[in-house]
Amino acid sequence: MARKKAKAETVDRKAQIASAFGEIEQSKIFLDKRTESAAVKMDIADLLKDIIQKQLRKDYDPEVEANIFINPERGDFEVYILKKIVDEVDLETIEISIDEIRRIDDSLEVGDYYEEGPIRLEDYLSRKSIQIIKQSVQKKVRDLERQVVYEECLEKVGEVVAGEVYQVRPHEVIFSYNTTKDHRVELVLPKSEMMKKDNPRRNPRMKLYVKRIEREKVKVRQEDGTVVEKEKPDGGMKVIVSRVDDRFLYKLFESEVPEILDGLIVIKGISRVPGERAKVAVESTSSRIDPVGASVGYRGKRIQSIVKELNNENIDVIYYTDEPQIFIARALQPAKIDPMTVHADMKTHKARVMLKPDQIKYAIGKNGNNIHLAERLTGYEIDVYRDVIDKSLEDPNDIDIIEFREEFGDDMIYQLLDAGLDTAKKVIAAGAEDIEQALIGPPRNEEIPVFSKGRKPSRPRERKLSDDEKRYWKKIAENIYRTVKDQFNEADLQDMTEEALPDEPEETQDAEGSGDEVQ
Repeated sequence: MARKKAKAETVDRKAQIASAFGEIEQSKIFLDKRTESAAVKMDIADLLKDIIQKQLRKDYDPEVEANIFINPERGDFEVYILKKIVDEVDLETIEISIDEIRRIDDSLEVGDYYEEGPIRLEDYLSRKSIQIIKQSVQKKVRDLERQVVYEECLEKVGEVVAGEVYQVRPHEVIFSYNTTKDHRVELVLPKSEMMKKDNPRRNPRMKLYVKRIEREKVKVRQEDGTVVEKEKPDGGMKVIVSRVDDRFLYKLFESEVPEILDGLIVIKGISRVPGERAKVAVESTSSRIDPVGASVGYRGKRIQSIVKELNNENIDVIYYTDEPQIFIARALQPAKIDPMTVHADMKTHKARVMLKPDQIKYAIGKNGNNIHLAERLTGYEIDVYRDVIDKSLEDPNDIDIIEFREEFGDDMIYQLLDAGLDTAKKVIAAGAEDIEQALIGPPRNEEIPVFSKGRKPSRPRERKLSDDEKRYWKKIAENIYRTVKDQFNEADLQDMTEEALPDEPEETQDAEGSGDEVQ
């Protein structure tokens, strides 16, 4: 009967412990068999010993000593009160008489310590103390879980992961990602790290580059009185991901081209305008491998999978070389350039490129993207000049429109070149209205959203400029016209006006001098 009662009390005690400290047994850290959690369990065990000892001294006796035995595998523990054996008891909480000990154990003597227990914490501690112990253990478990997840995510920094859209916010998109140890992590994609054509609602699963991990920050006052922000070691974390980082493109190439991972092909440089155009310089470490051909793949299969992931971003894969003239000529593709027309100064890192008139707009590229990417890839500041084959046909008083790059910007220069206005005199002859039309470009079709509520799908309609947009482009066109016109004196302008006028027909005889009367 006594054994059944003792067994019932033991079961009841374990049930209470499981209730109070269930976080230990239910923690993912301990349930995960793949995690080496022995050290983690010992940390929780040490915390449990310290907190129980502290609360016993607070509620039971300030000088009490306790032996606490913990089984980290099950989250179970037993607490024994150490009582000193004395002849006469003055403090019953920490002392026990030798006469009482004789009835329990004959081997103990005065001055020894007797372990009384296992005790029920509810009999020795207040409800508040039990709650404090429970909350302390729970916080420790959460901190350790957070640390395990943090260390796992830290290994993913610099890698590409696939996340599923969890929530779309005004300035960021939250992705859900399950780690290799089945921990759910939220990935934050800020608006600044998204490509313009990214549509999380339409593509709920996207590849993301893990850029960095930010820990929760707290303000700390220094000795000199200044306040600085420092990362909280046990604080929450935010995993920042990106789709515009150059290393994202590098990792995509690495995953699609096995030769890069094996070291047979080396990516020497990457420059990109996310969603628009990118340039990748590659070099082979083996004479048997064509770096560009291997990167593009058979019939472009390798490069096409990357282009598709990047929303049809144009990617130029070029051969890397140590010769700056050849490298700059290749970097300015799709413009066709003879390396002999490239003059590069290796000291100042400036280059002058002589181009045929019909290749200038390709070298600059839409929005100036091509030349800017070439400059970033090569490390040279590139200036382009028009090379006229037949010098006799060149007007010595005319000015190449590309000489106005600093004033107008590469985007507008490209638009003027695309419209055939490649010299200053052609710009003046065209007038402000034709310049405005060249900047605006041909009419574009604007698609009506197919999934908009209350509206049926319809054919694309022509995009119309608002009044504010019209005023803006008119002002820009007039400014370009005035800037170019100011480069010429009145005599040159008069000559241009006369050249632009059509030949007048021969004057007829005056009606009065012909002898015929005009009715």
